Amino acid sequence: MKKIFCLLAALSIAQTAGFCQAPNDAVTGKVDINAPAQAVWDAVHTERSNDPDISYSKVVEQKGNRVLLEQKFNTIPIVGEATCLMVQEETPMKRIDYKMVRSDKFKEMYGSWVIEENPSGVSLSLQSVLDTGLPYARGVTNTFLQKKIDARLARVKTAAENKAQVK
Repeated sequence: MKKIFCLLAALSIAQTAGFCQAPNDAVTGKVDINAPAQAVWDAVHTERSNDPDISYSKVVEQKGNRVLLEQKFNTIPIVGEATCLMVQEETPMKRIDYKMVRSDKFKEMYGSWVIEENPSGVSLSLQSVLDTGLPYARGVTNTFLQKKIDARLARVKTAAENKAQVK
């Protein structure tokens, strides 16, 4: 019962925060992938368990397309390691919106993975906002975050295209 209460509280926070906002301080990346949407969707989900910058990622609770997820990031500049409880809202084959519920180090983190089908395959974008709460850290954080987003998109692209070739 306690877990369900925590999940409902997290979902309430996420809903009132407005998942689909595109703030000016968001860091974004985009890549075209020559693979079907299902392969991209699967690769995005696999990425969270294979990302070398994440010590672990575990599903705490799932209710339909809403997931409560705990992740430990291991290479954040100045901060070092950070553990976050996140809520994700998934629209299958279209998007995953995420919002931090709490963290031992971060003030705020949220963003979206967006999958858009096009004639040559799929376009995948990732947008993220990370606020460490440290004064004057936004520039350093965003530079770091841009490199991480580009690397994650490249890994997802490779995984999805490899999966598509196998079929």
